[in-house]
Amino acid sequence: MKILATLLIGSLAITMSGQVEKATEIHTRPISLLQGVGTVGFEIQTSDMTSILFDGGYGQSLIDAPGNTVTTFMVGTRLYLSPKGDEESISGSYITARHRSRFYNSGSYGANTNMMYGKKWLNDRMSLAAEFGLGRQTLLNQDIGNTIGSVLPTWAVTIGLRSK
Repeated sequence: MKILATLLIGSLAITMSGQVEKATEIHTRPISLLQGVGTVGFEIQTSDMTSILFDGGYGQSLIDAPGNTVTTFMVGTRLYLSPKGDEESISGSYITARHRSRFYNSGSYGANTNMMYGKKWLNDRMSLAAEFGLGRQTLLNQDIGNTIGSVLPTWAVTIGLRSK
């Protein structure tokens, strides 16, 4: 077990050794906040053209049943189509693939698995991103509507603060 743990920690150290100069952002989703769900997340650059996303939130959404609170988690990845130089890395046009899970205090579950096209603008250390796409939506453990596979439009707006 100690050997396995040592190998895993060593692999992580080797993998992360090139990450020191990479950009990291903390962000929130203002549209979600306006709907009653506060979110906080991170985008971590993994290469000149890619990043990973983590996001979590909690609240009572205005579009859900009264008294029904939601805890939400999201994980995703971004591919930047025209990467900028070092100071503007992870900005410009991109494609996002992500999955968001929503857990309701009533015991219900909802999810959104999607692909989106977006753009991120930088102003010094502040970022603004907007993205639109299609995703499979579920709510209350079922597909939403009678559409084929419940594929519906989806969108997001993110405001962030860059670490470097």
